[in-house]
Amino acid sequence: MSEGVCWAAPLGGCGGPISGEHVITEALFGKRVRVEGATGPWLGEQTVESSIRKLKANILCRDHNNELGRTADWAALRLQGHLKALREPMKLPGSRILRPPVDRRVSGVNFGRWLCKTHCNFMVVNGMTPDPAYVRYAFHRPLPRHVHFFFPGLLGDNLRFVDGRDPVVNWGHMVVDEDPSFDAFSMSLGGLQTIVSTGKVQRNGQDMIDRLNAMQQLTPLGTFRIVFDWSDEPPVLAGTA
Repeated sequence: MSEGVCWAAPLGGCGGPISGEHVITEALFGKRVRVEGATGPWLGEQTVESSIRKLKANILCRDHNNELGRTADWAALRLQGHLKALREPMKLPGSRILRPPVDRRVSGVNFGRWLCKTHCNFMVVNGMTPDPAYVRYAFHRPLPRHVHFFFPGLLGDNLRFVDGRDPVVNWGHMVVDEDPSFDAFSMSLGGLQTIVSTGKVQRNGQDMIDRLNAMQQLTPLGTFRIVFDWSDEPPVLAGTA
């Protein structure tokens, strides 16, 4: 798959010209970003600083781009805001009177769509073809097989949230030479890492937890919770696994 073609075209519903899609959601960043590693057409094995406006590629049509902006991108922005509030609860309104935090909610499905969308963007700008399951999940279409969302931090690791030294978004493609059918990727947003896979994944001999329902952290204001809603997921087509 290459630039100049909408990577969602196999789903139908293309409309308008191929637009300049931000490979990573523009609103997650400030005006300038630091890009590290081999990332598409912009750089090789090096680090550069650039305007976020330049990190675009012609990989989605206008209508598909707009659909993801209203759903997937919004969920990522909402989660990023919740993570920032969790890291700095004393900056929240009412913190001076120690008002207890209320539960923060985010659509797990739409966050999953953002993960799959961003992965597909990275794959295409690097000249690779994303697994159809990720393409279909991004656009909430029936799936050829299950898509799993694993959270490594739930196996006893210390979950450290992003600070000024850490990347806002980090991505990596994962393959297993012994199993060509296995396809997975790792994505972090604001320090929260997710491994997305079309197959089961183990870590330290244990099955990783699929689909985080809630994460919580004790703060000076009380327990701060982020709740994920995984209802209304795209169905898996009959006869597939």
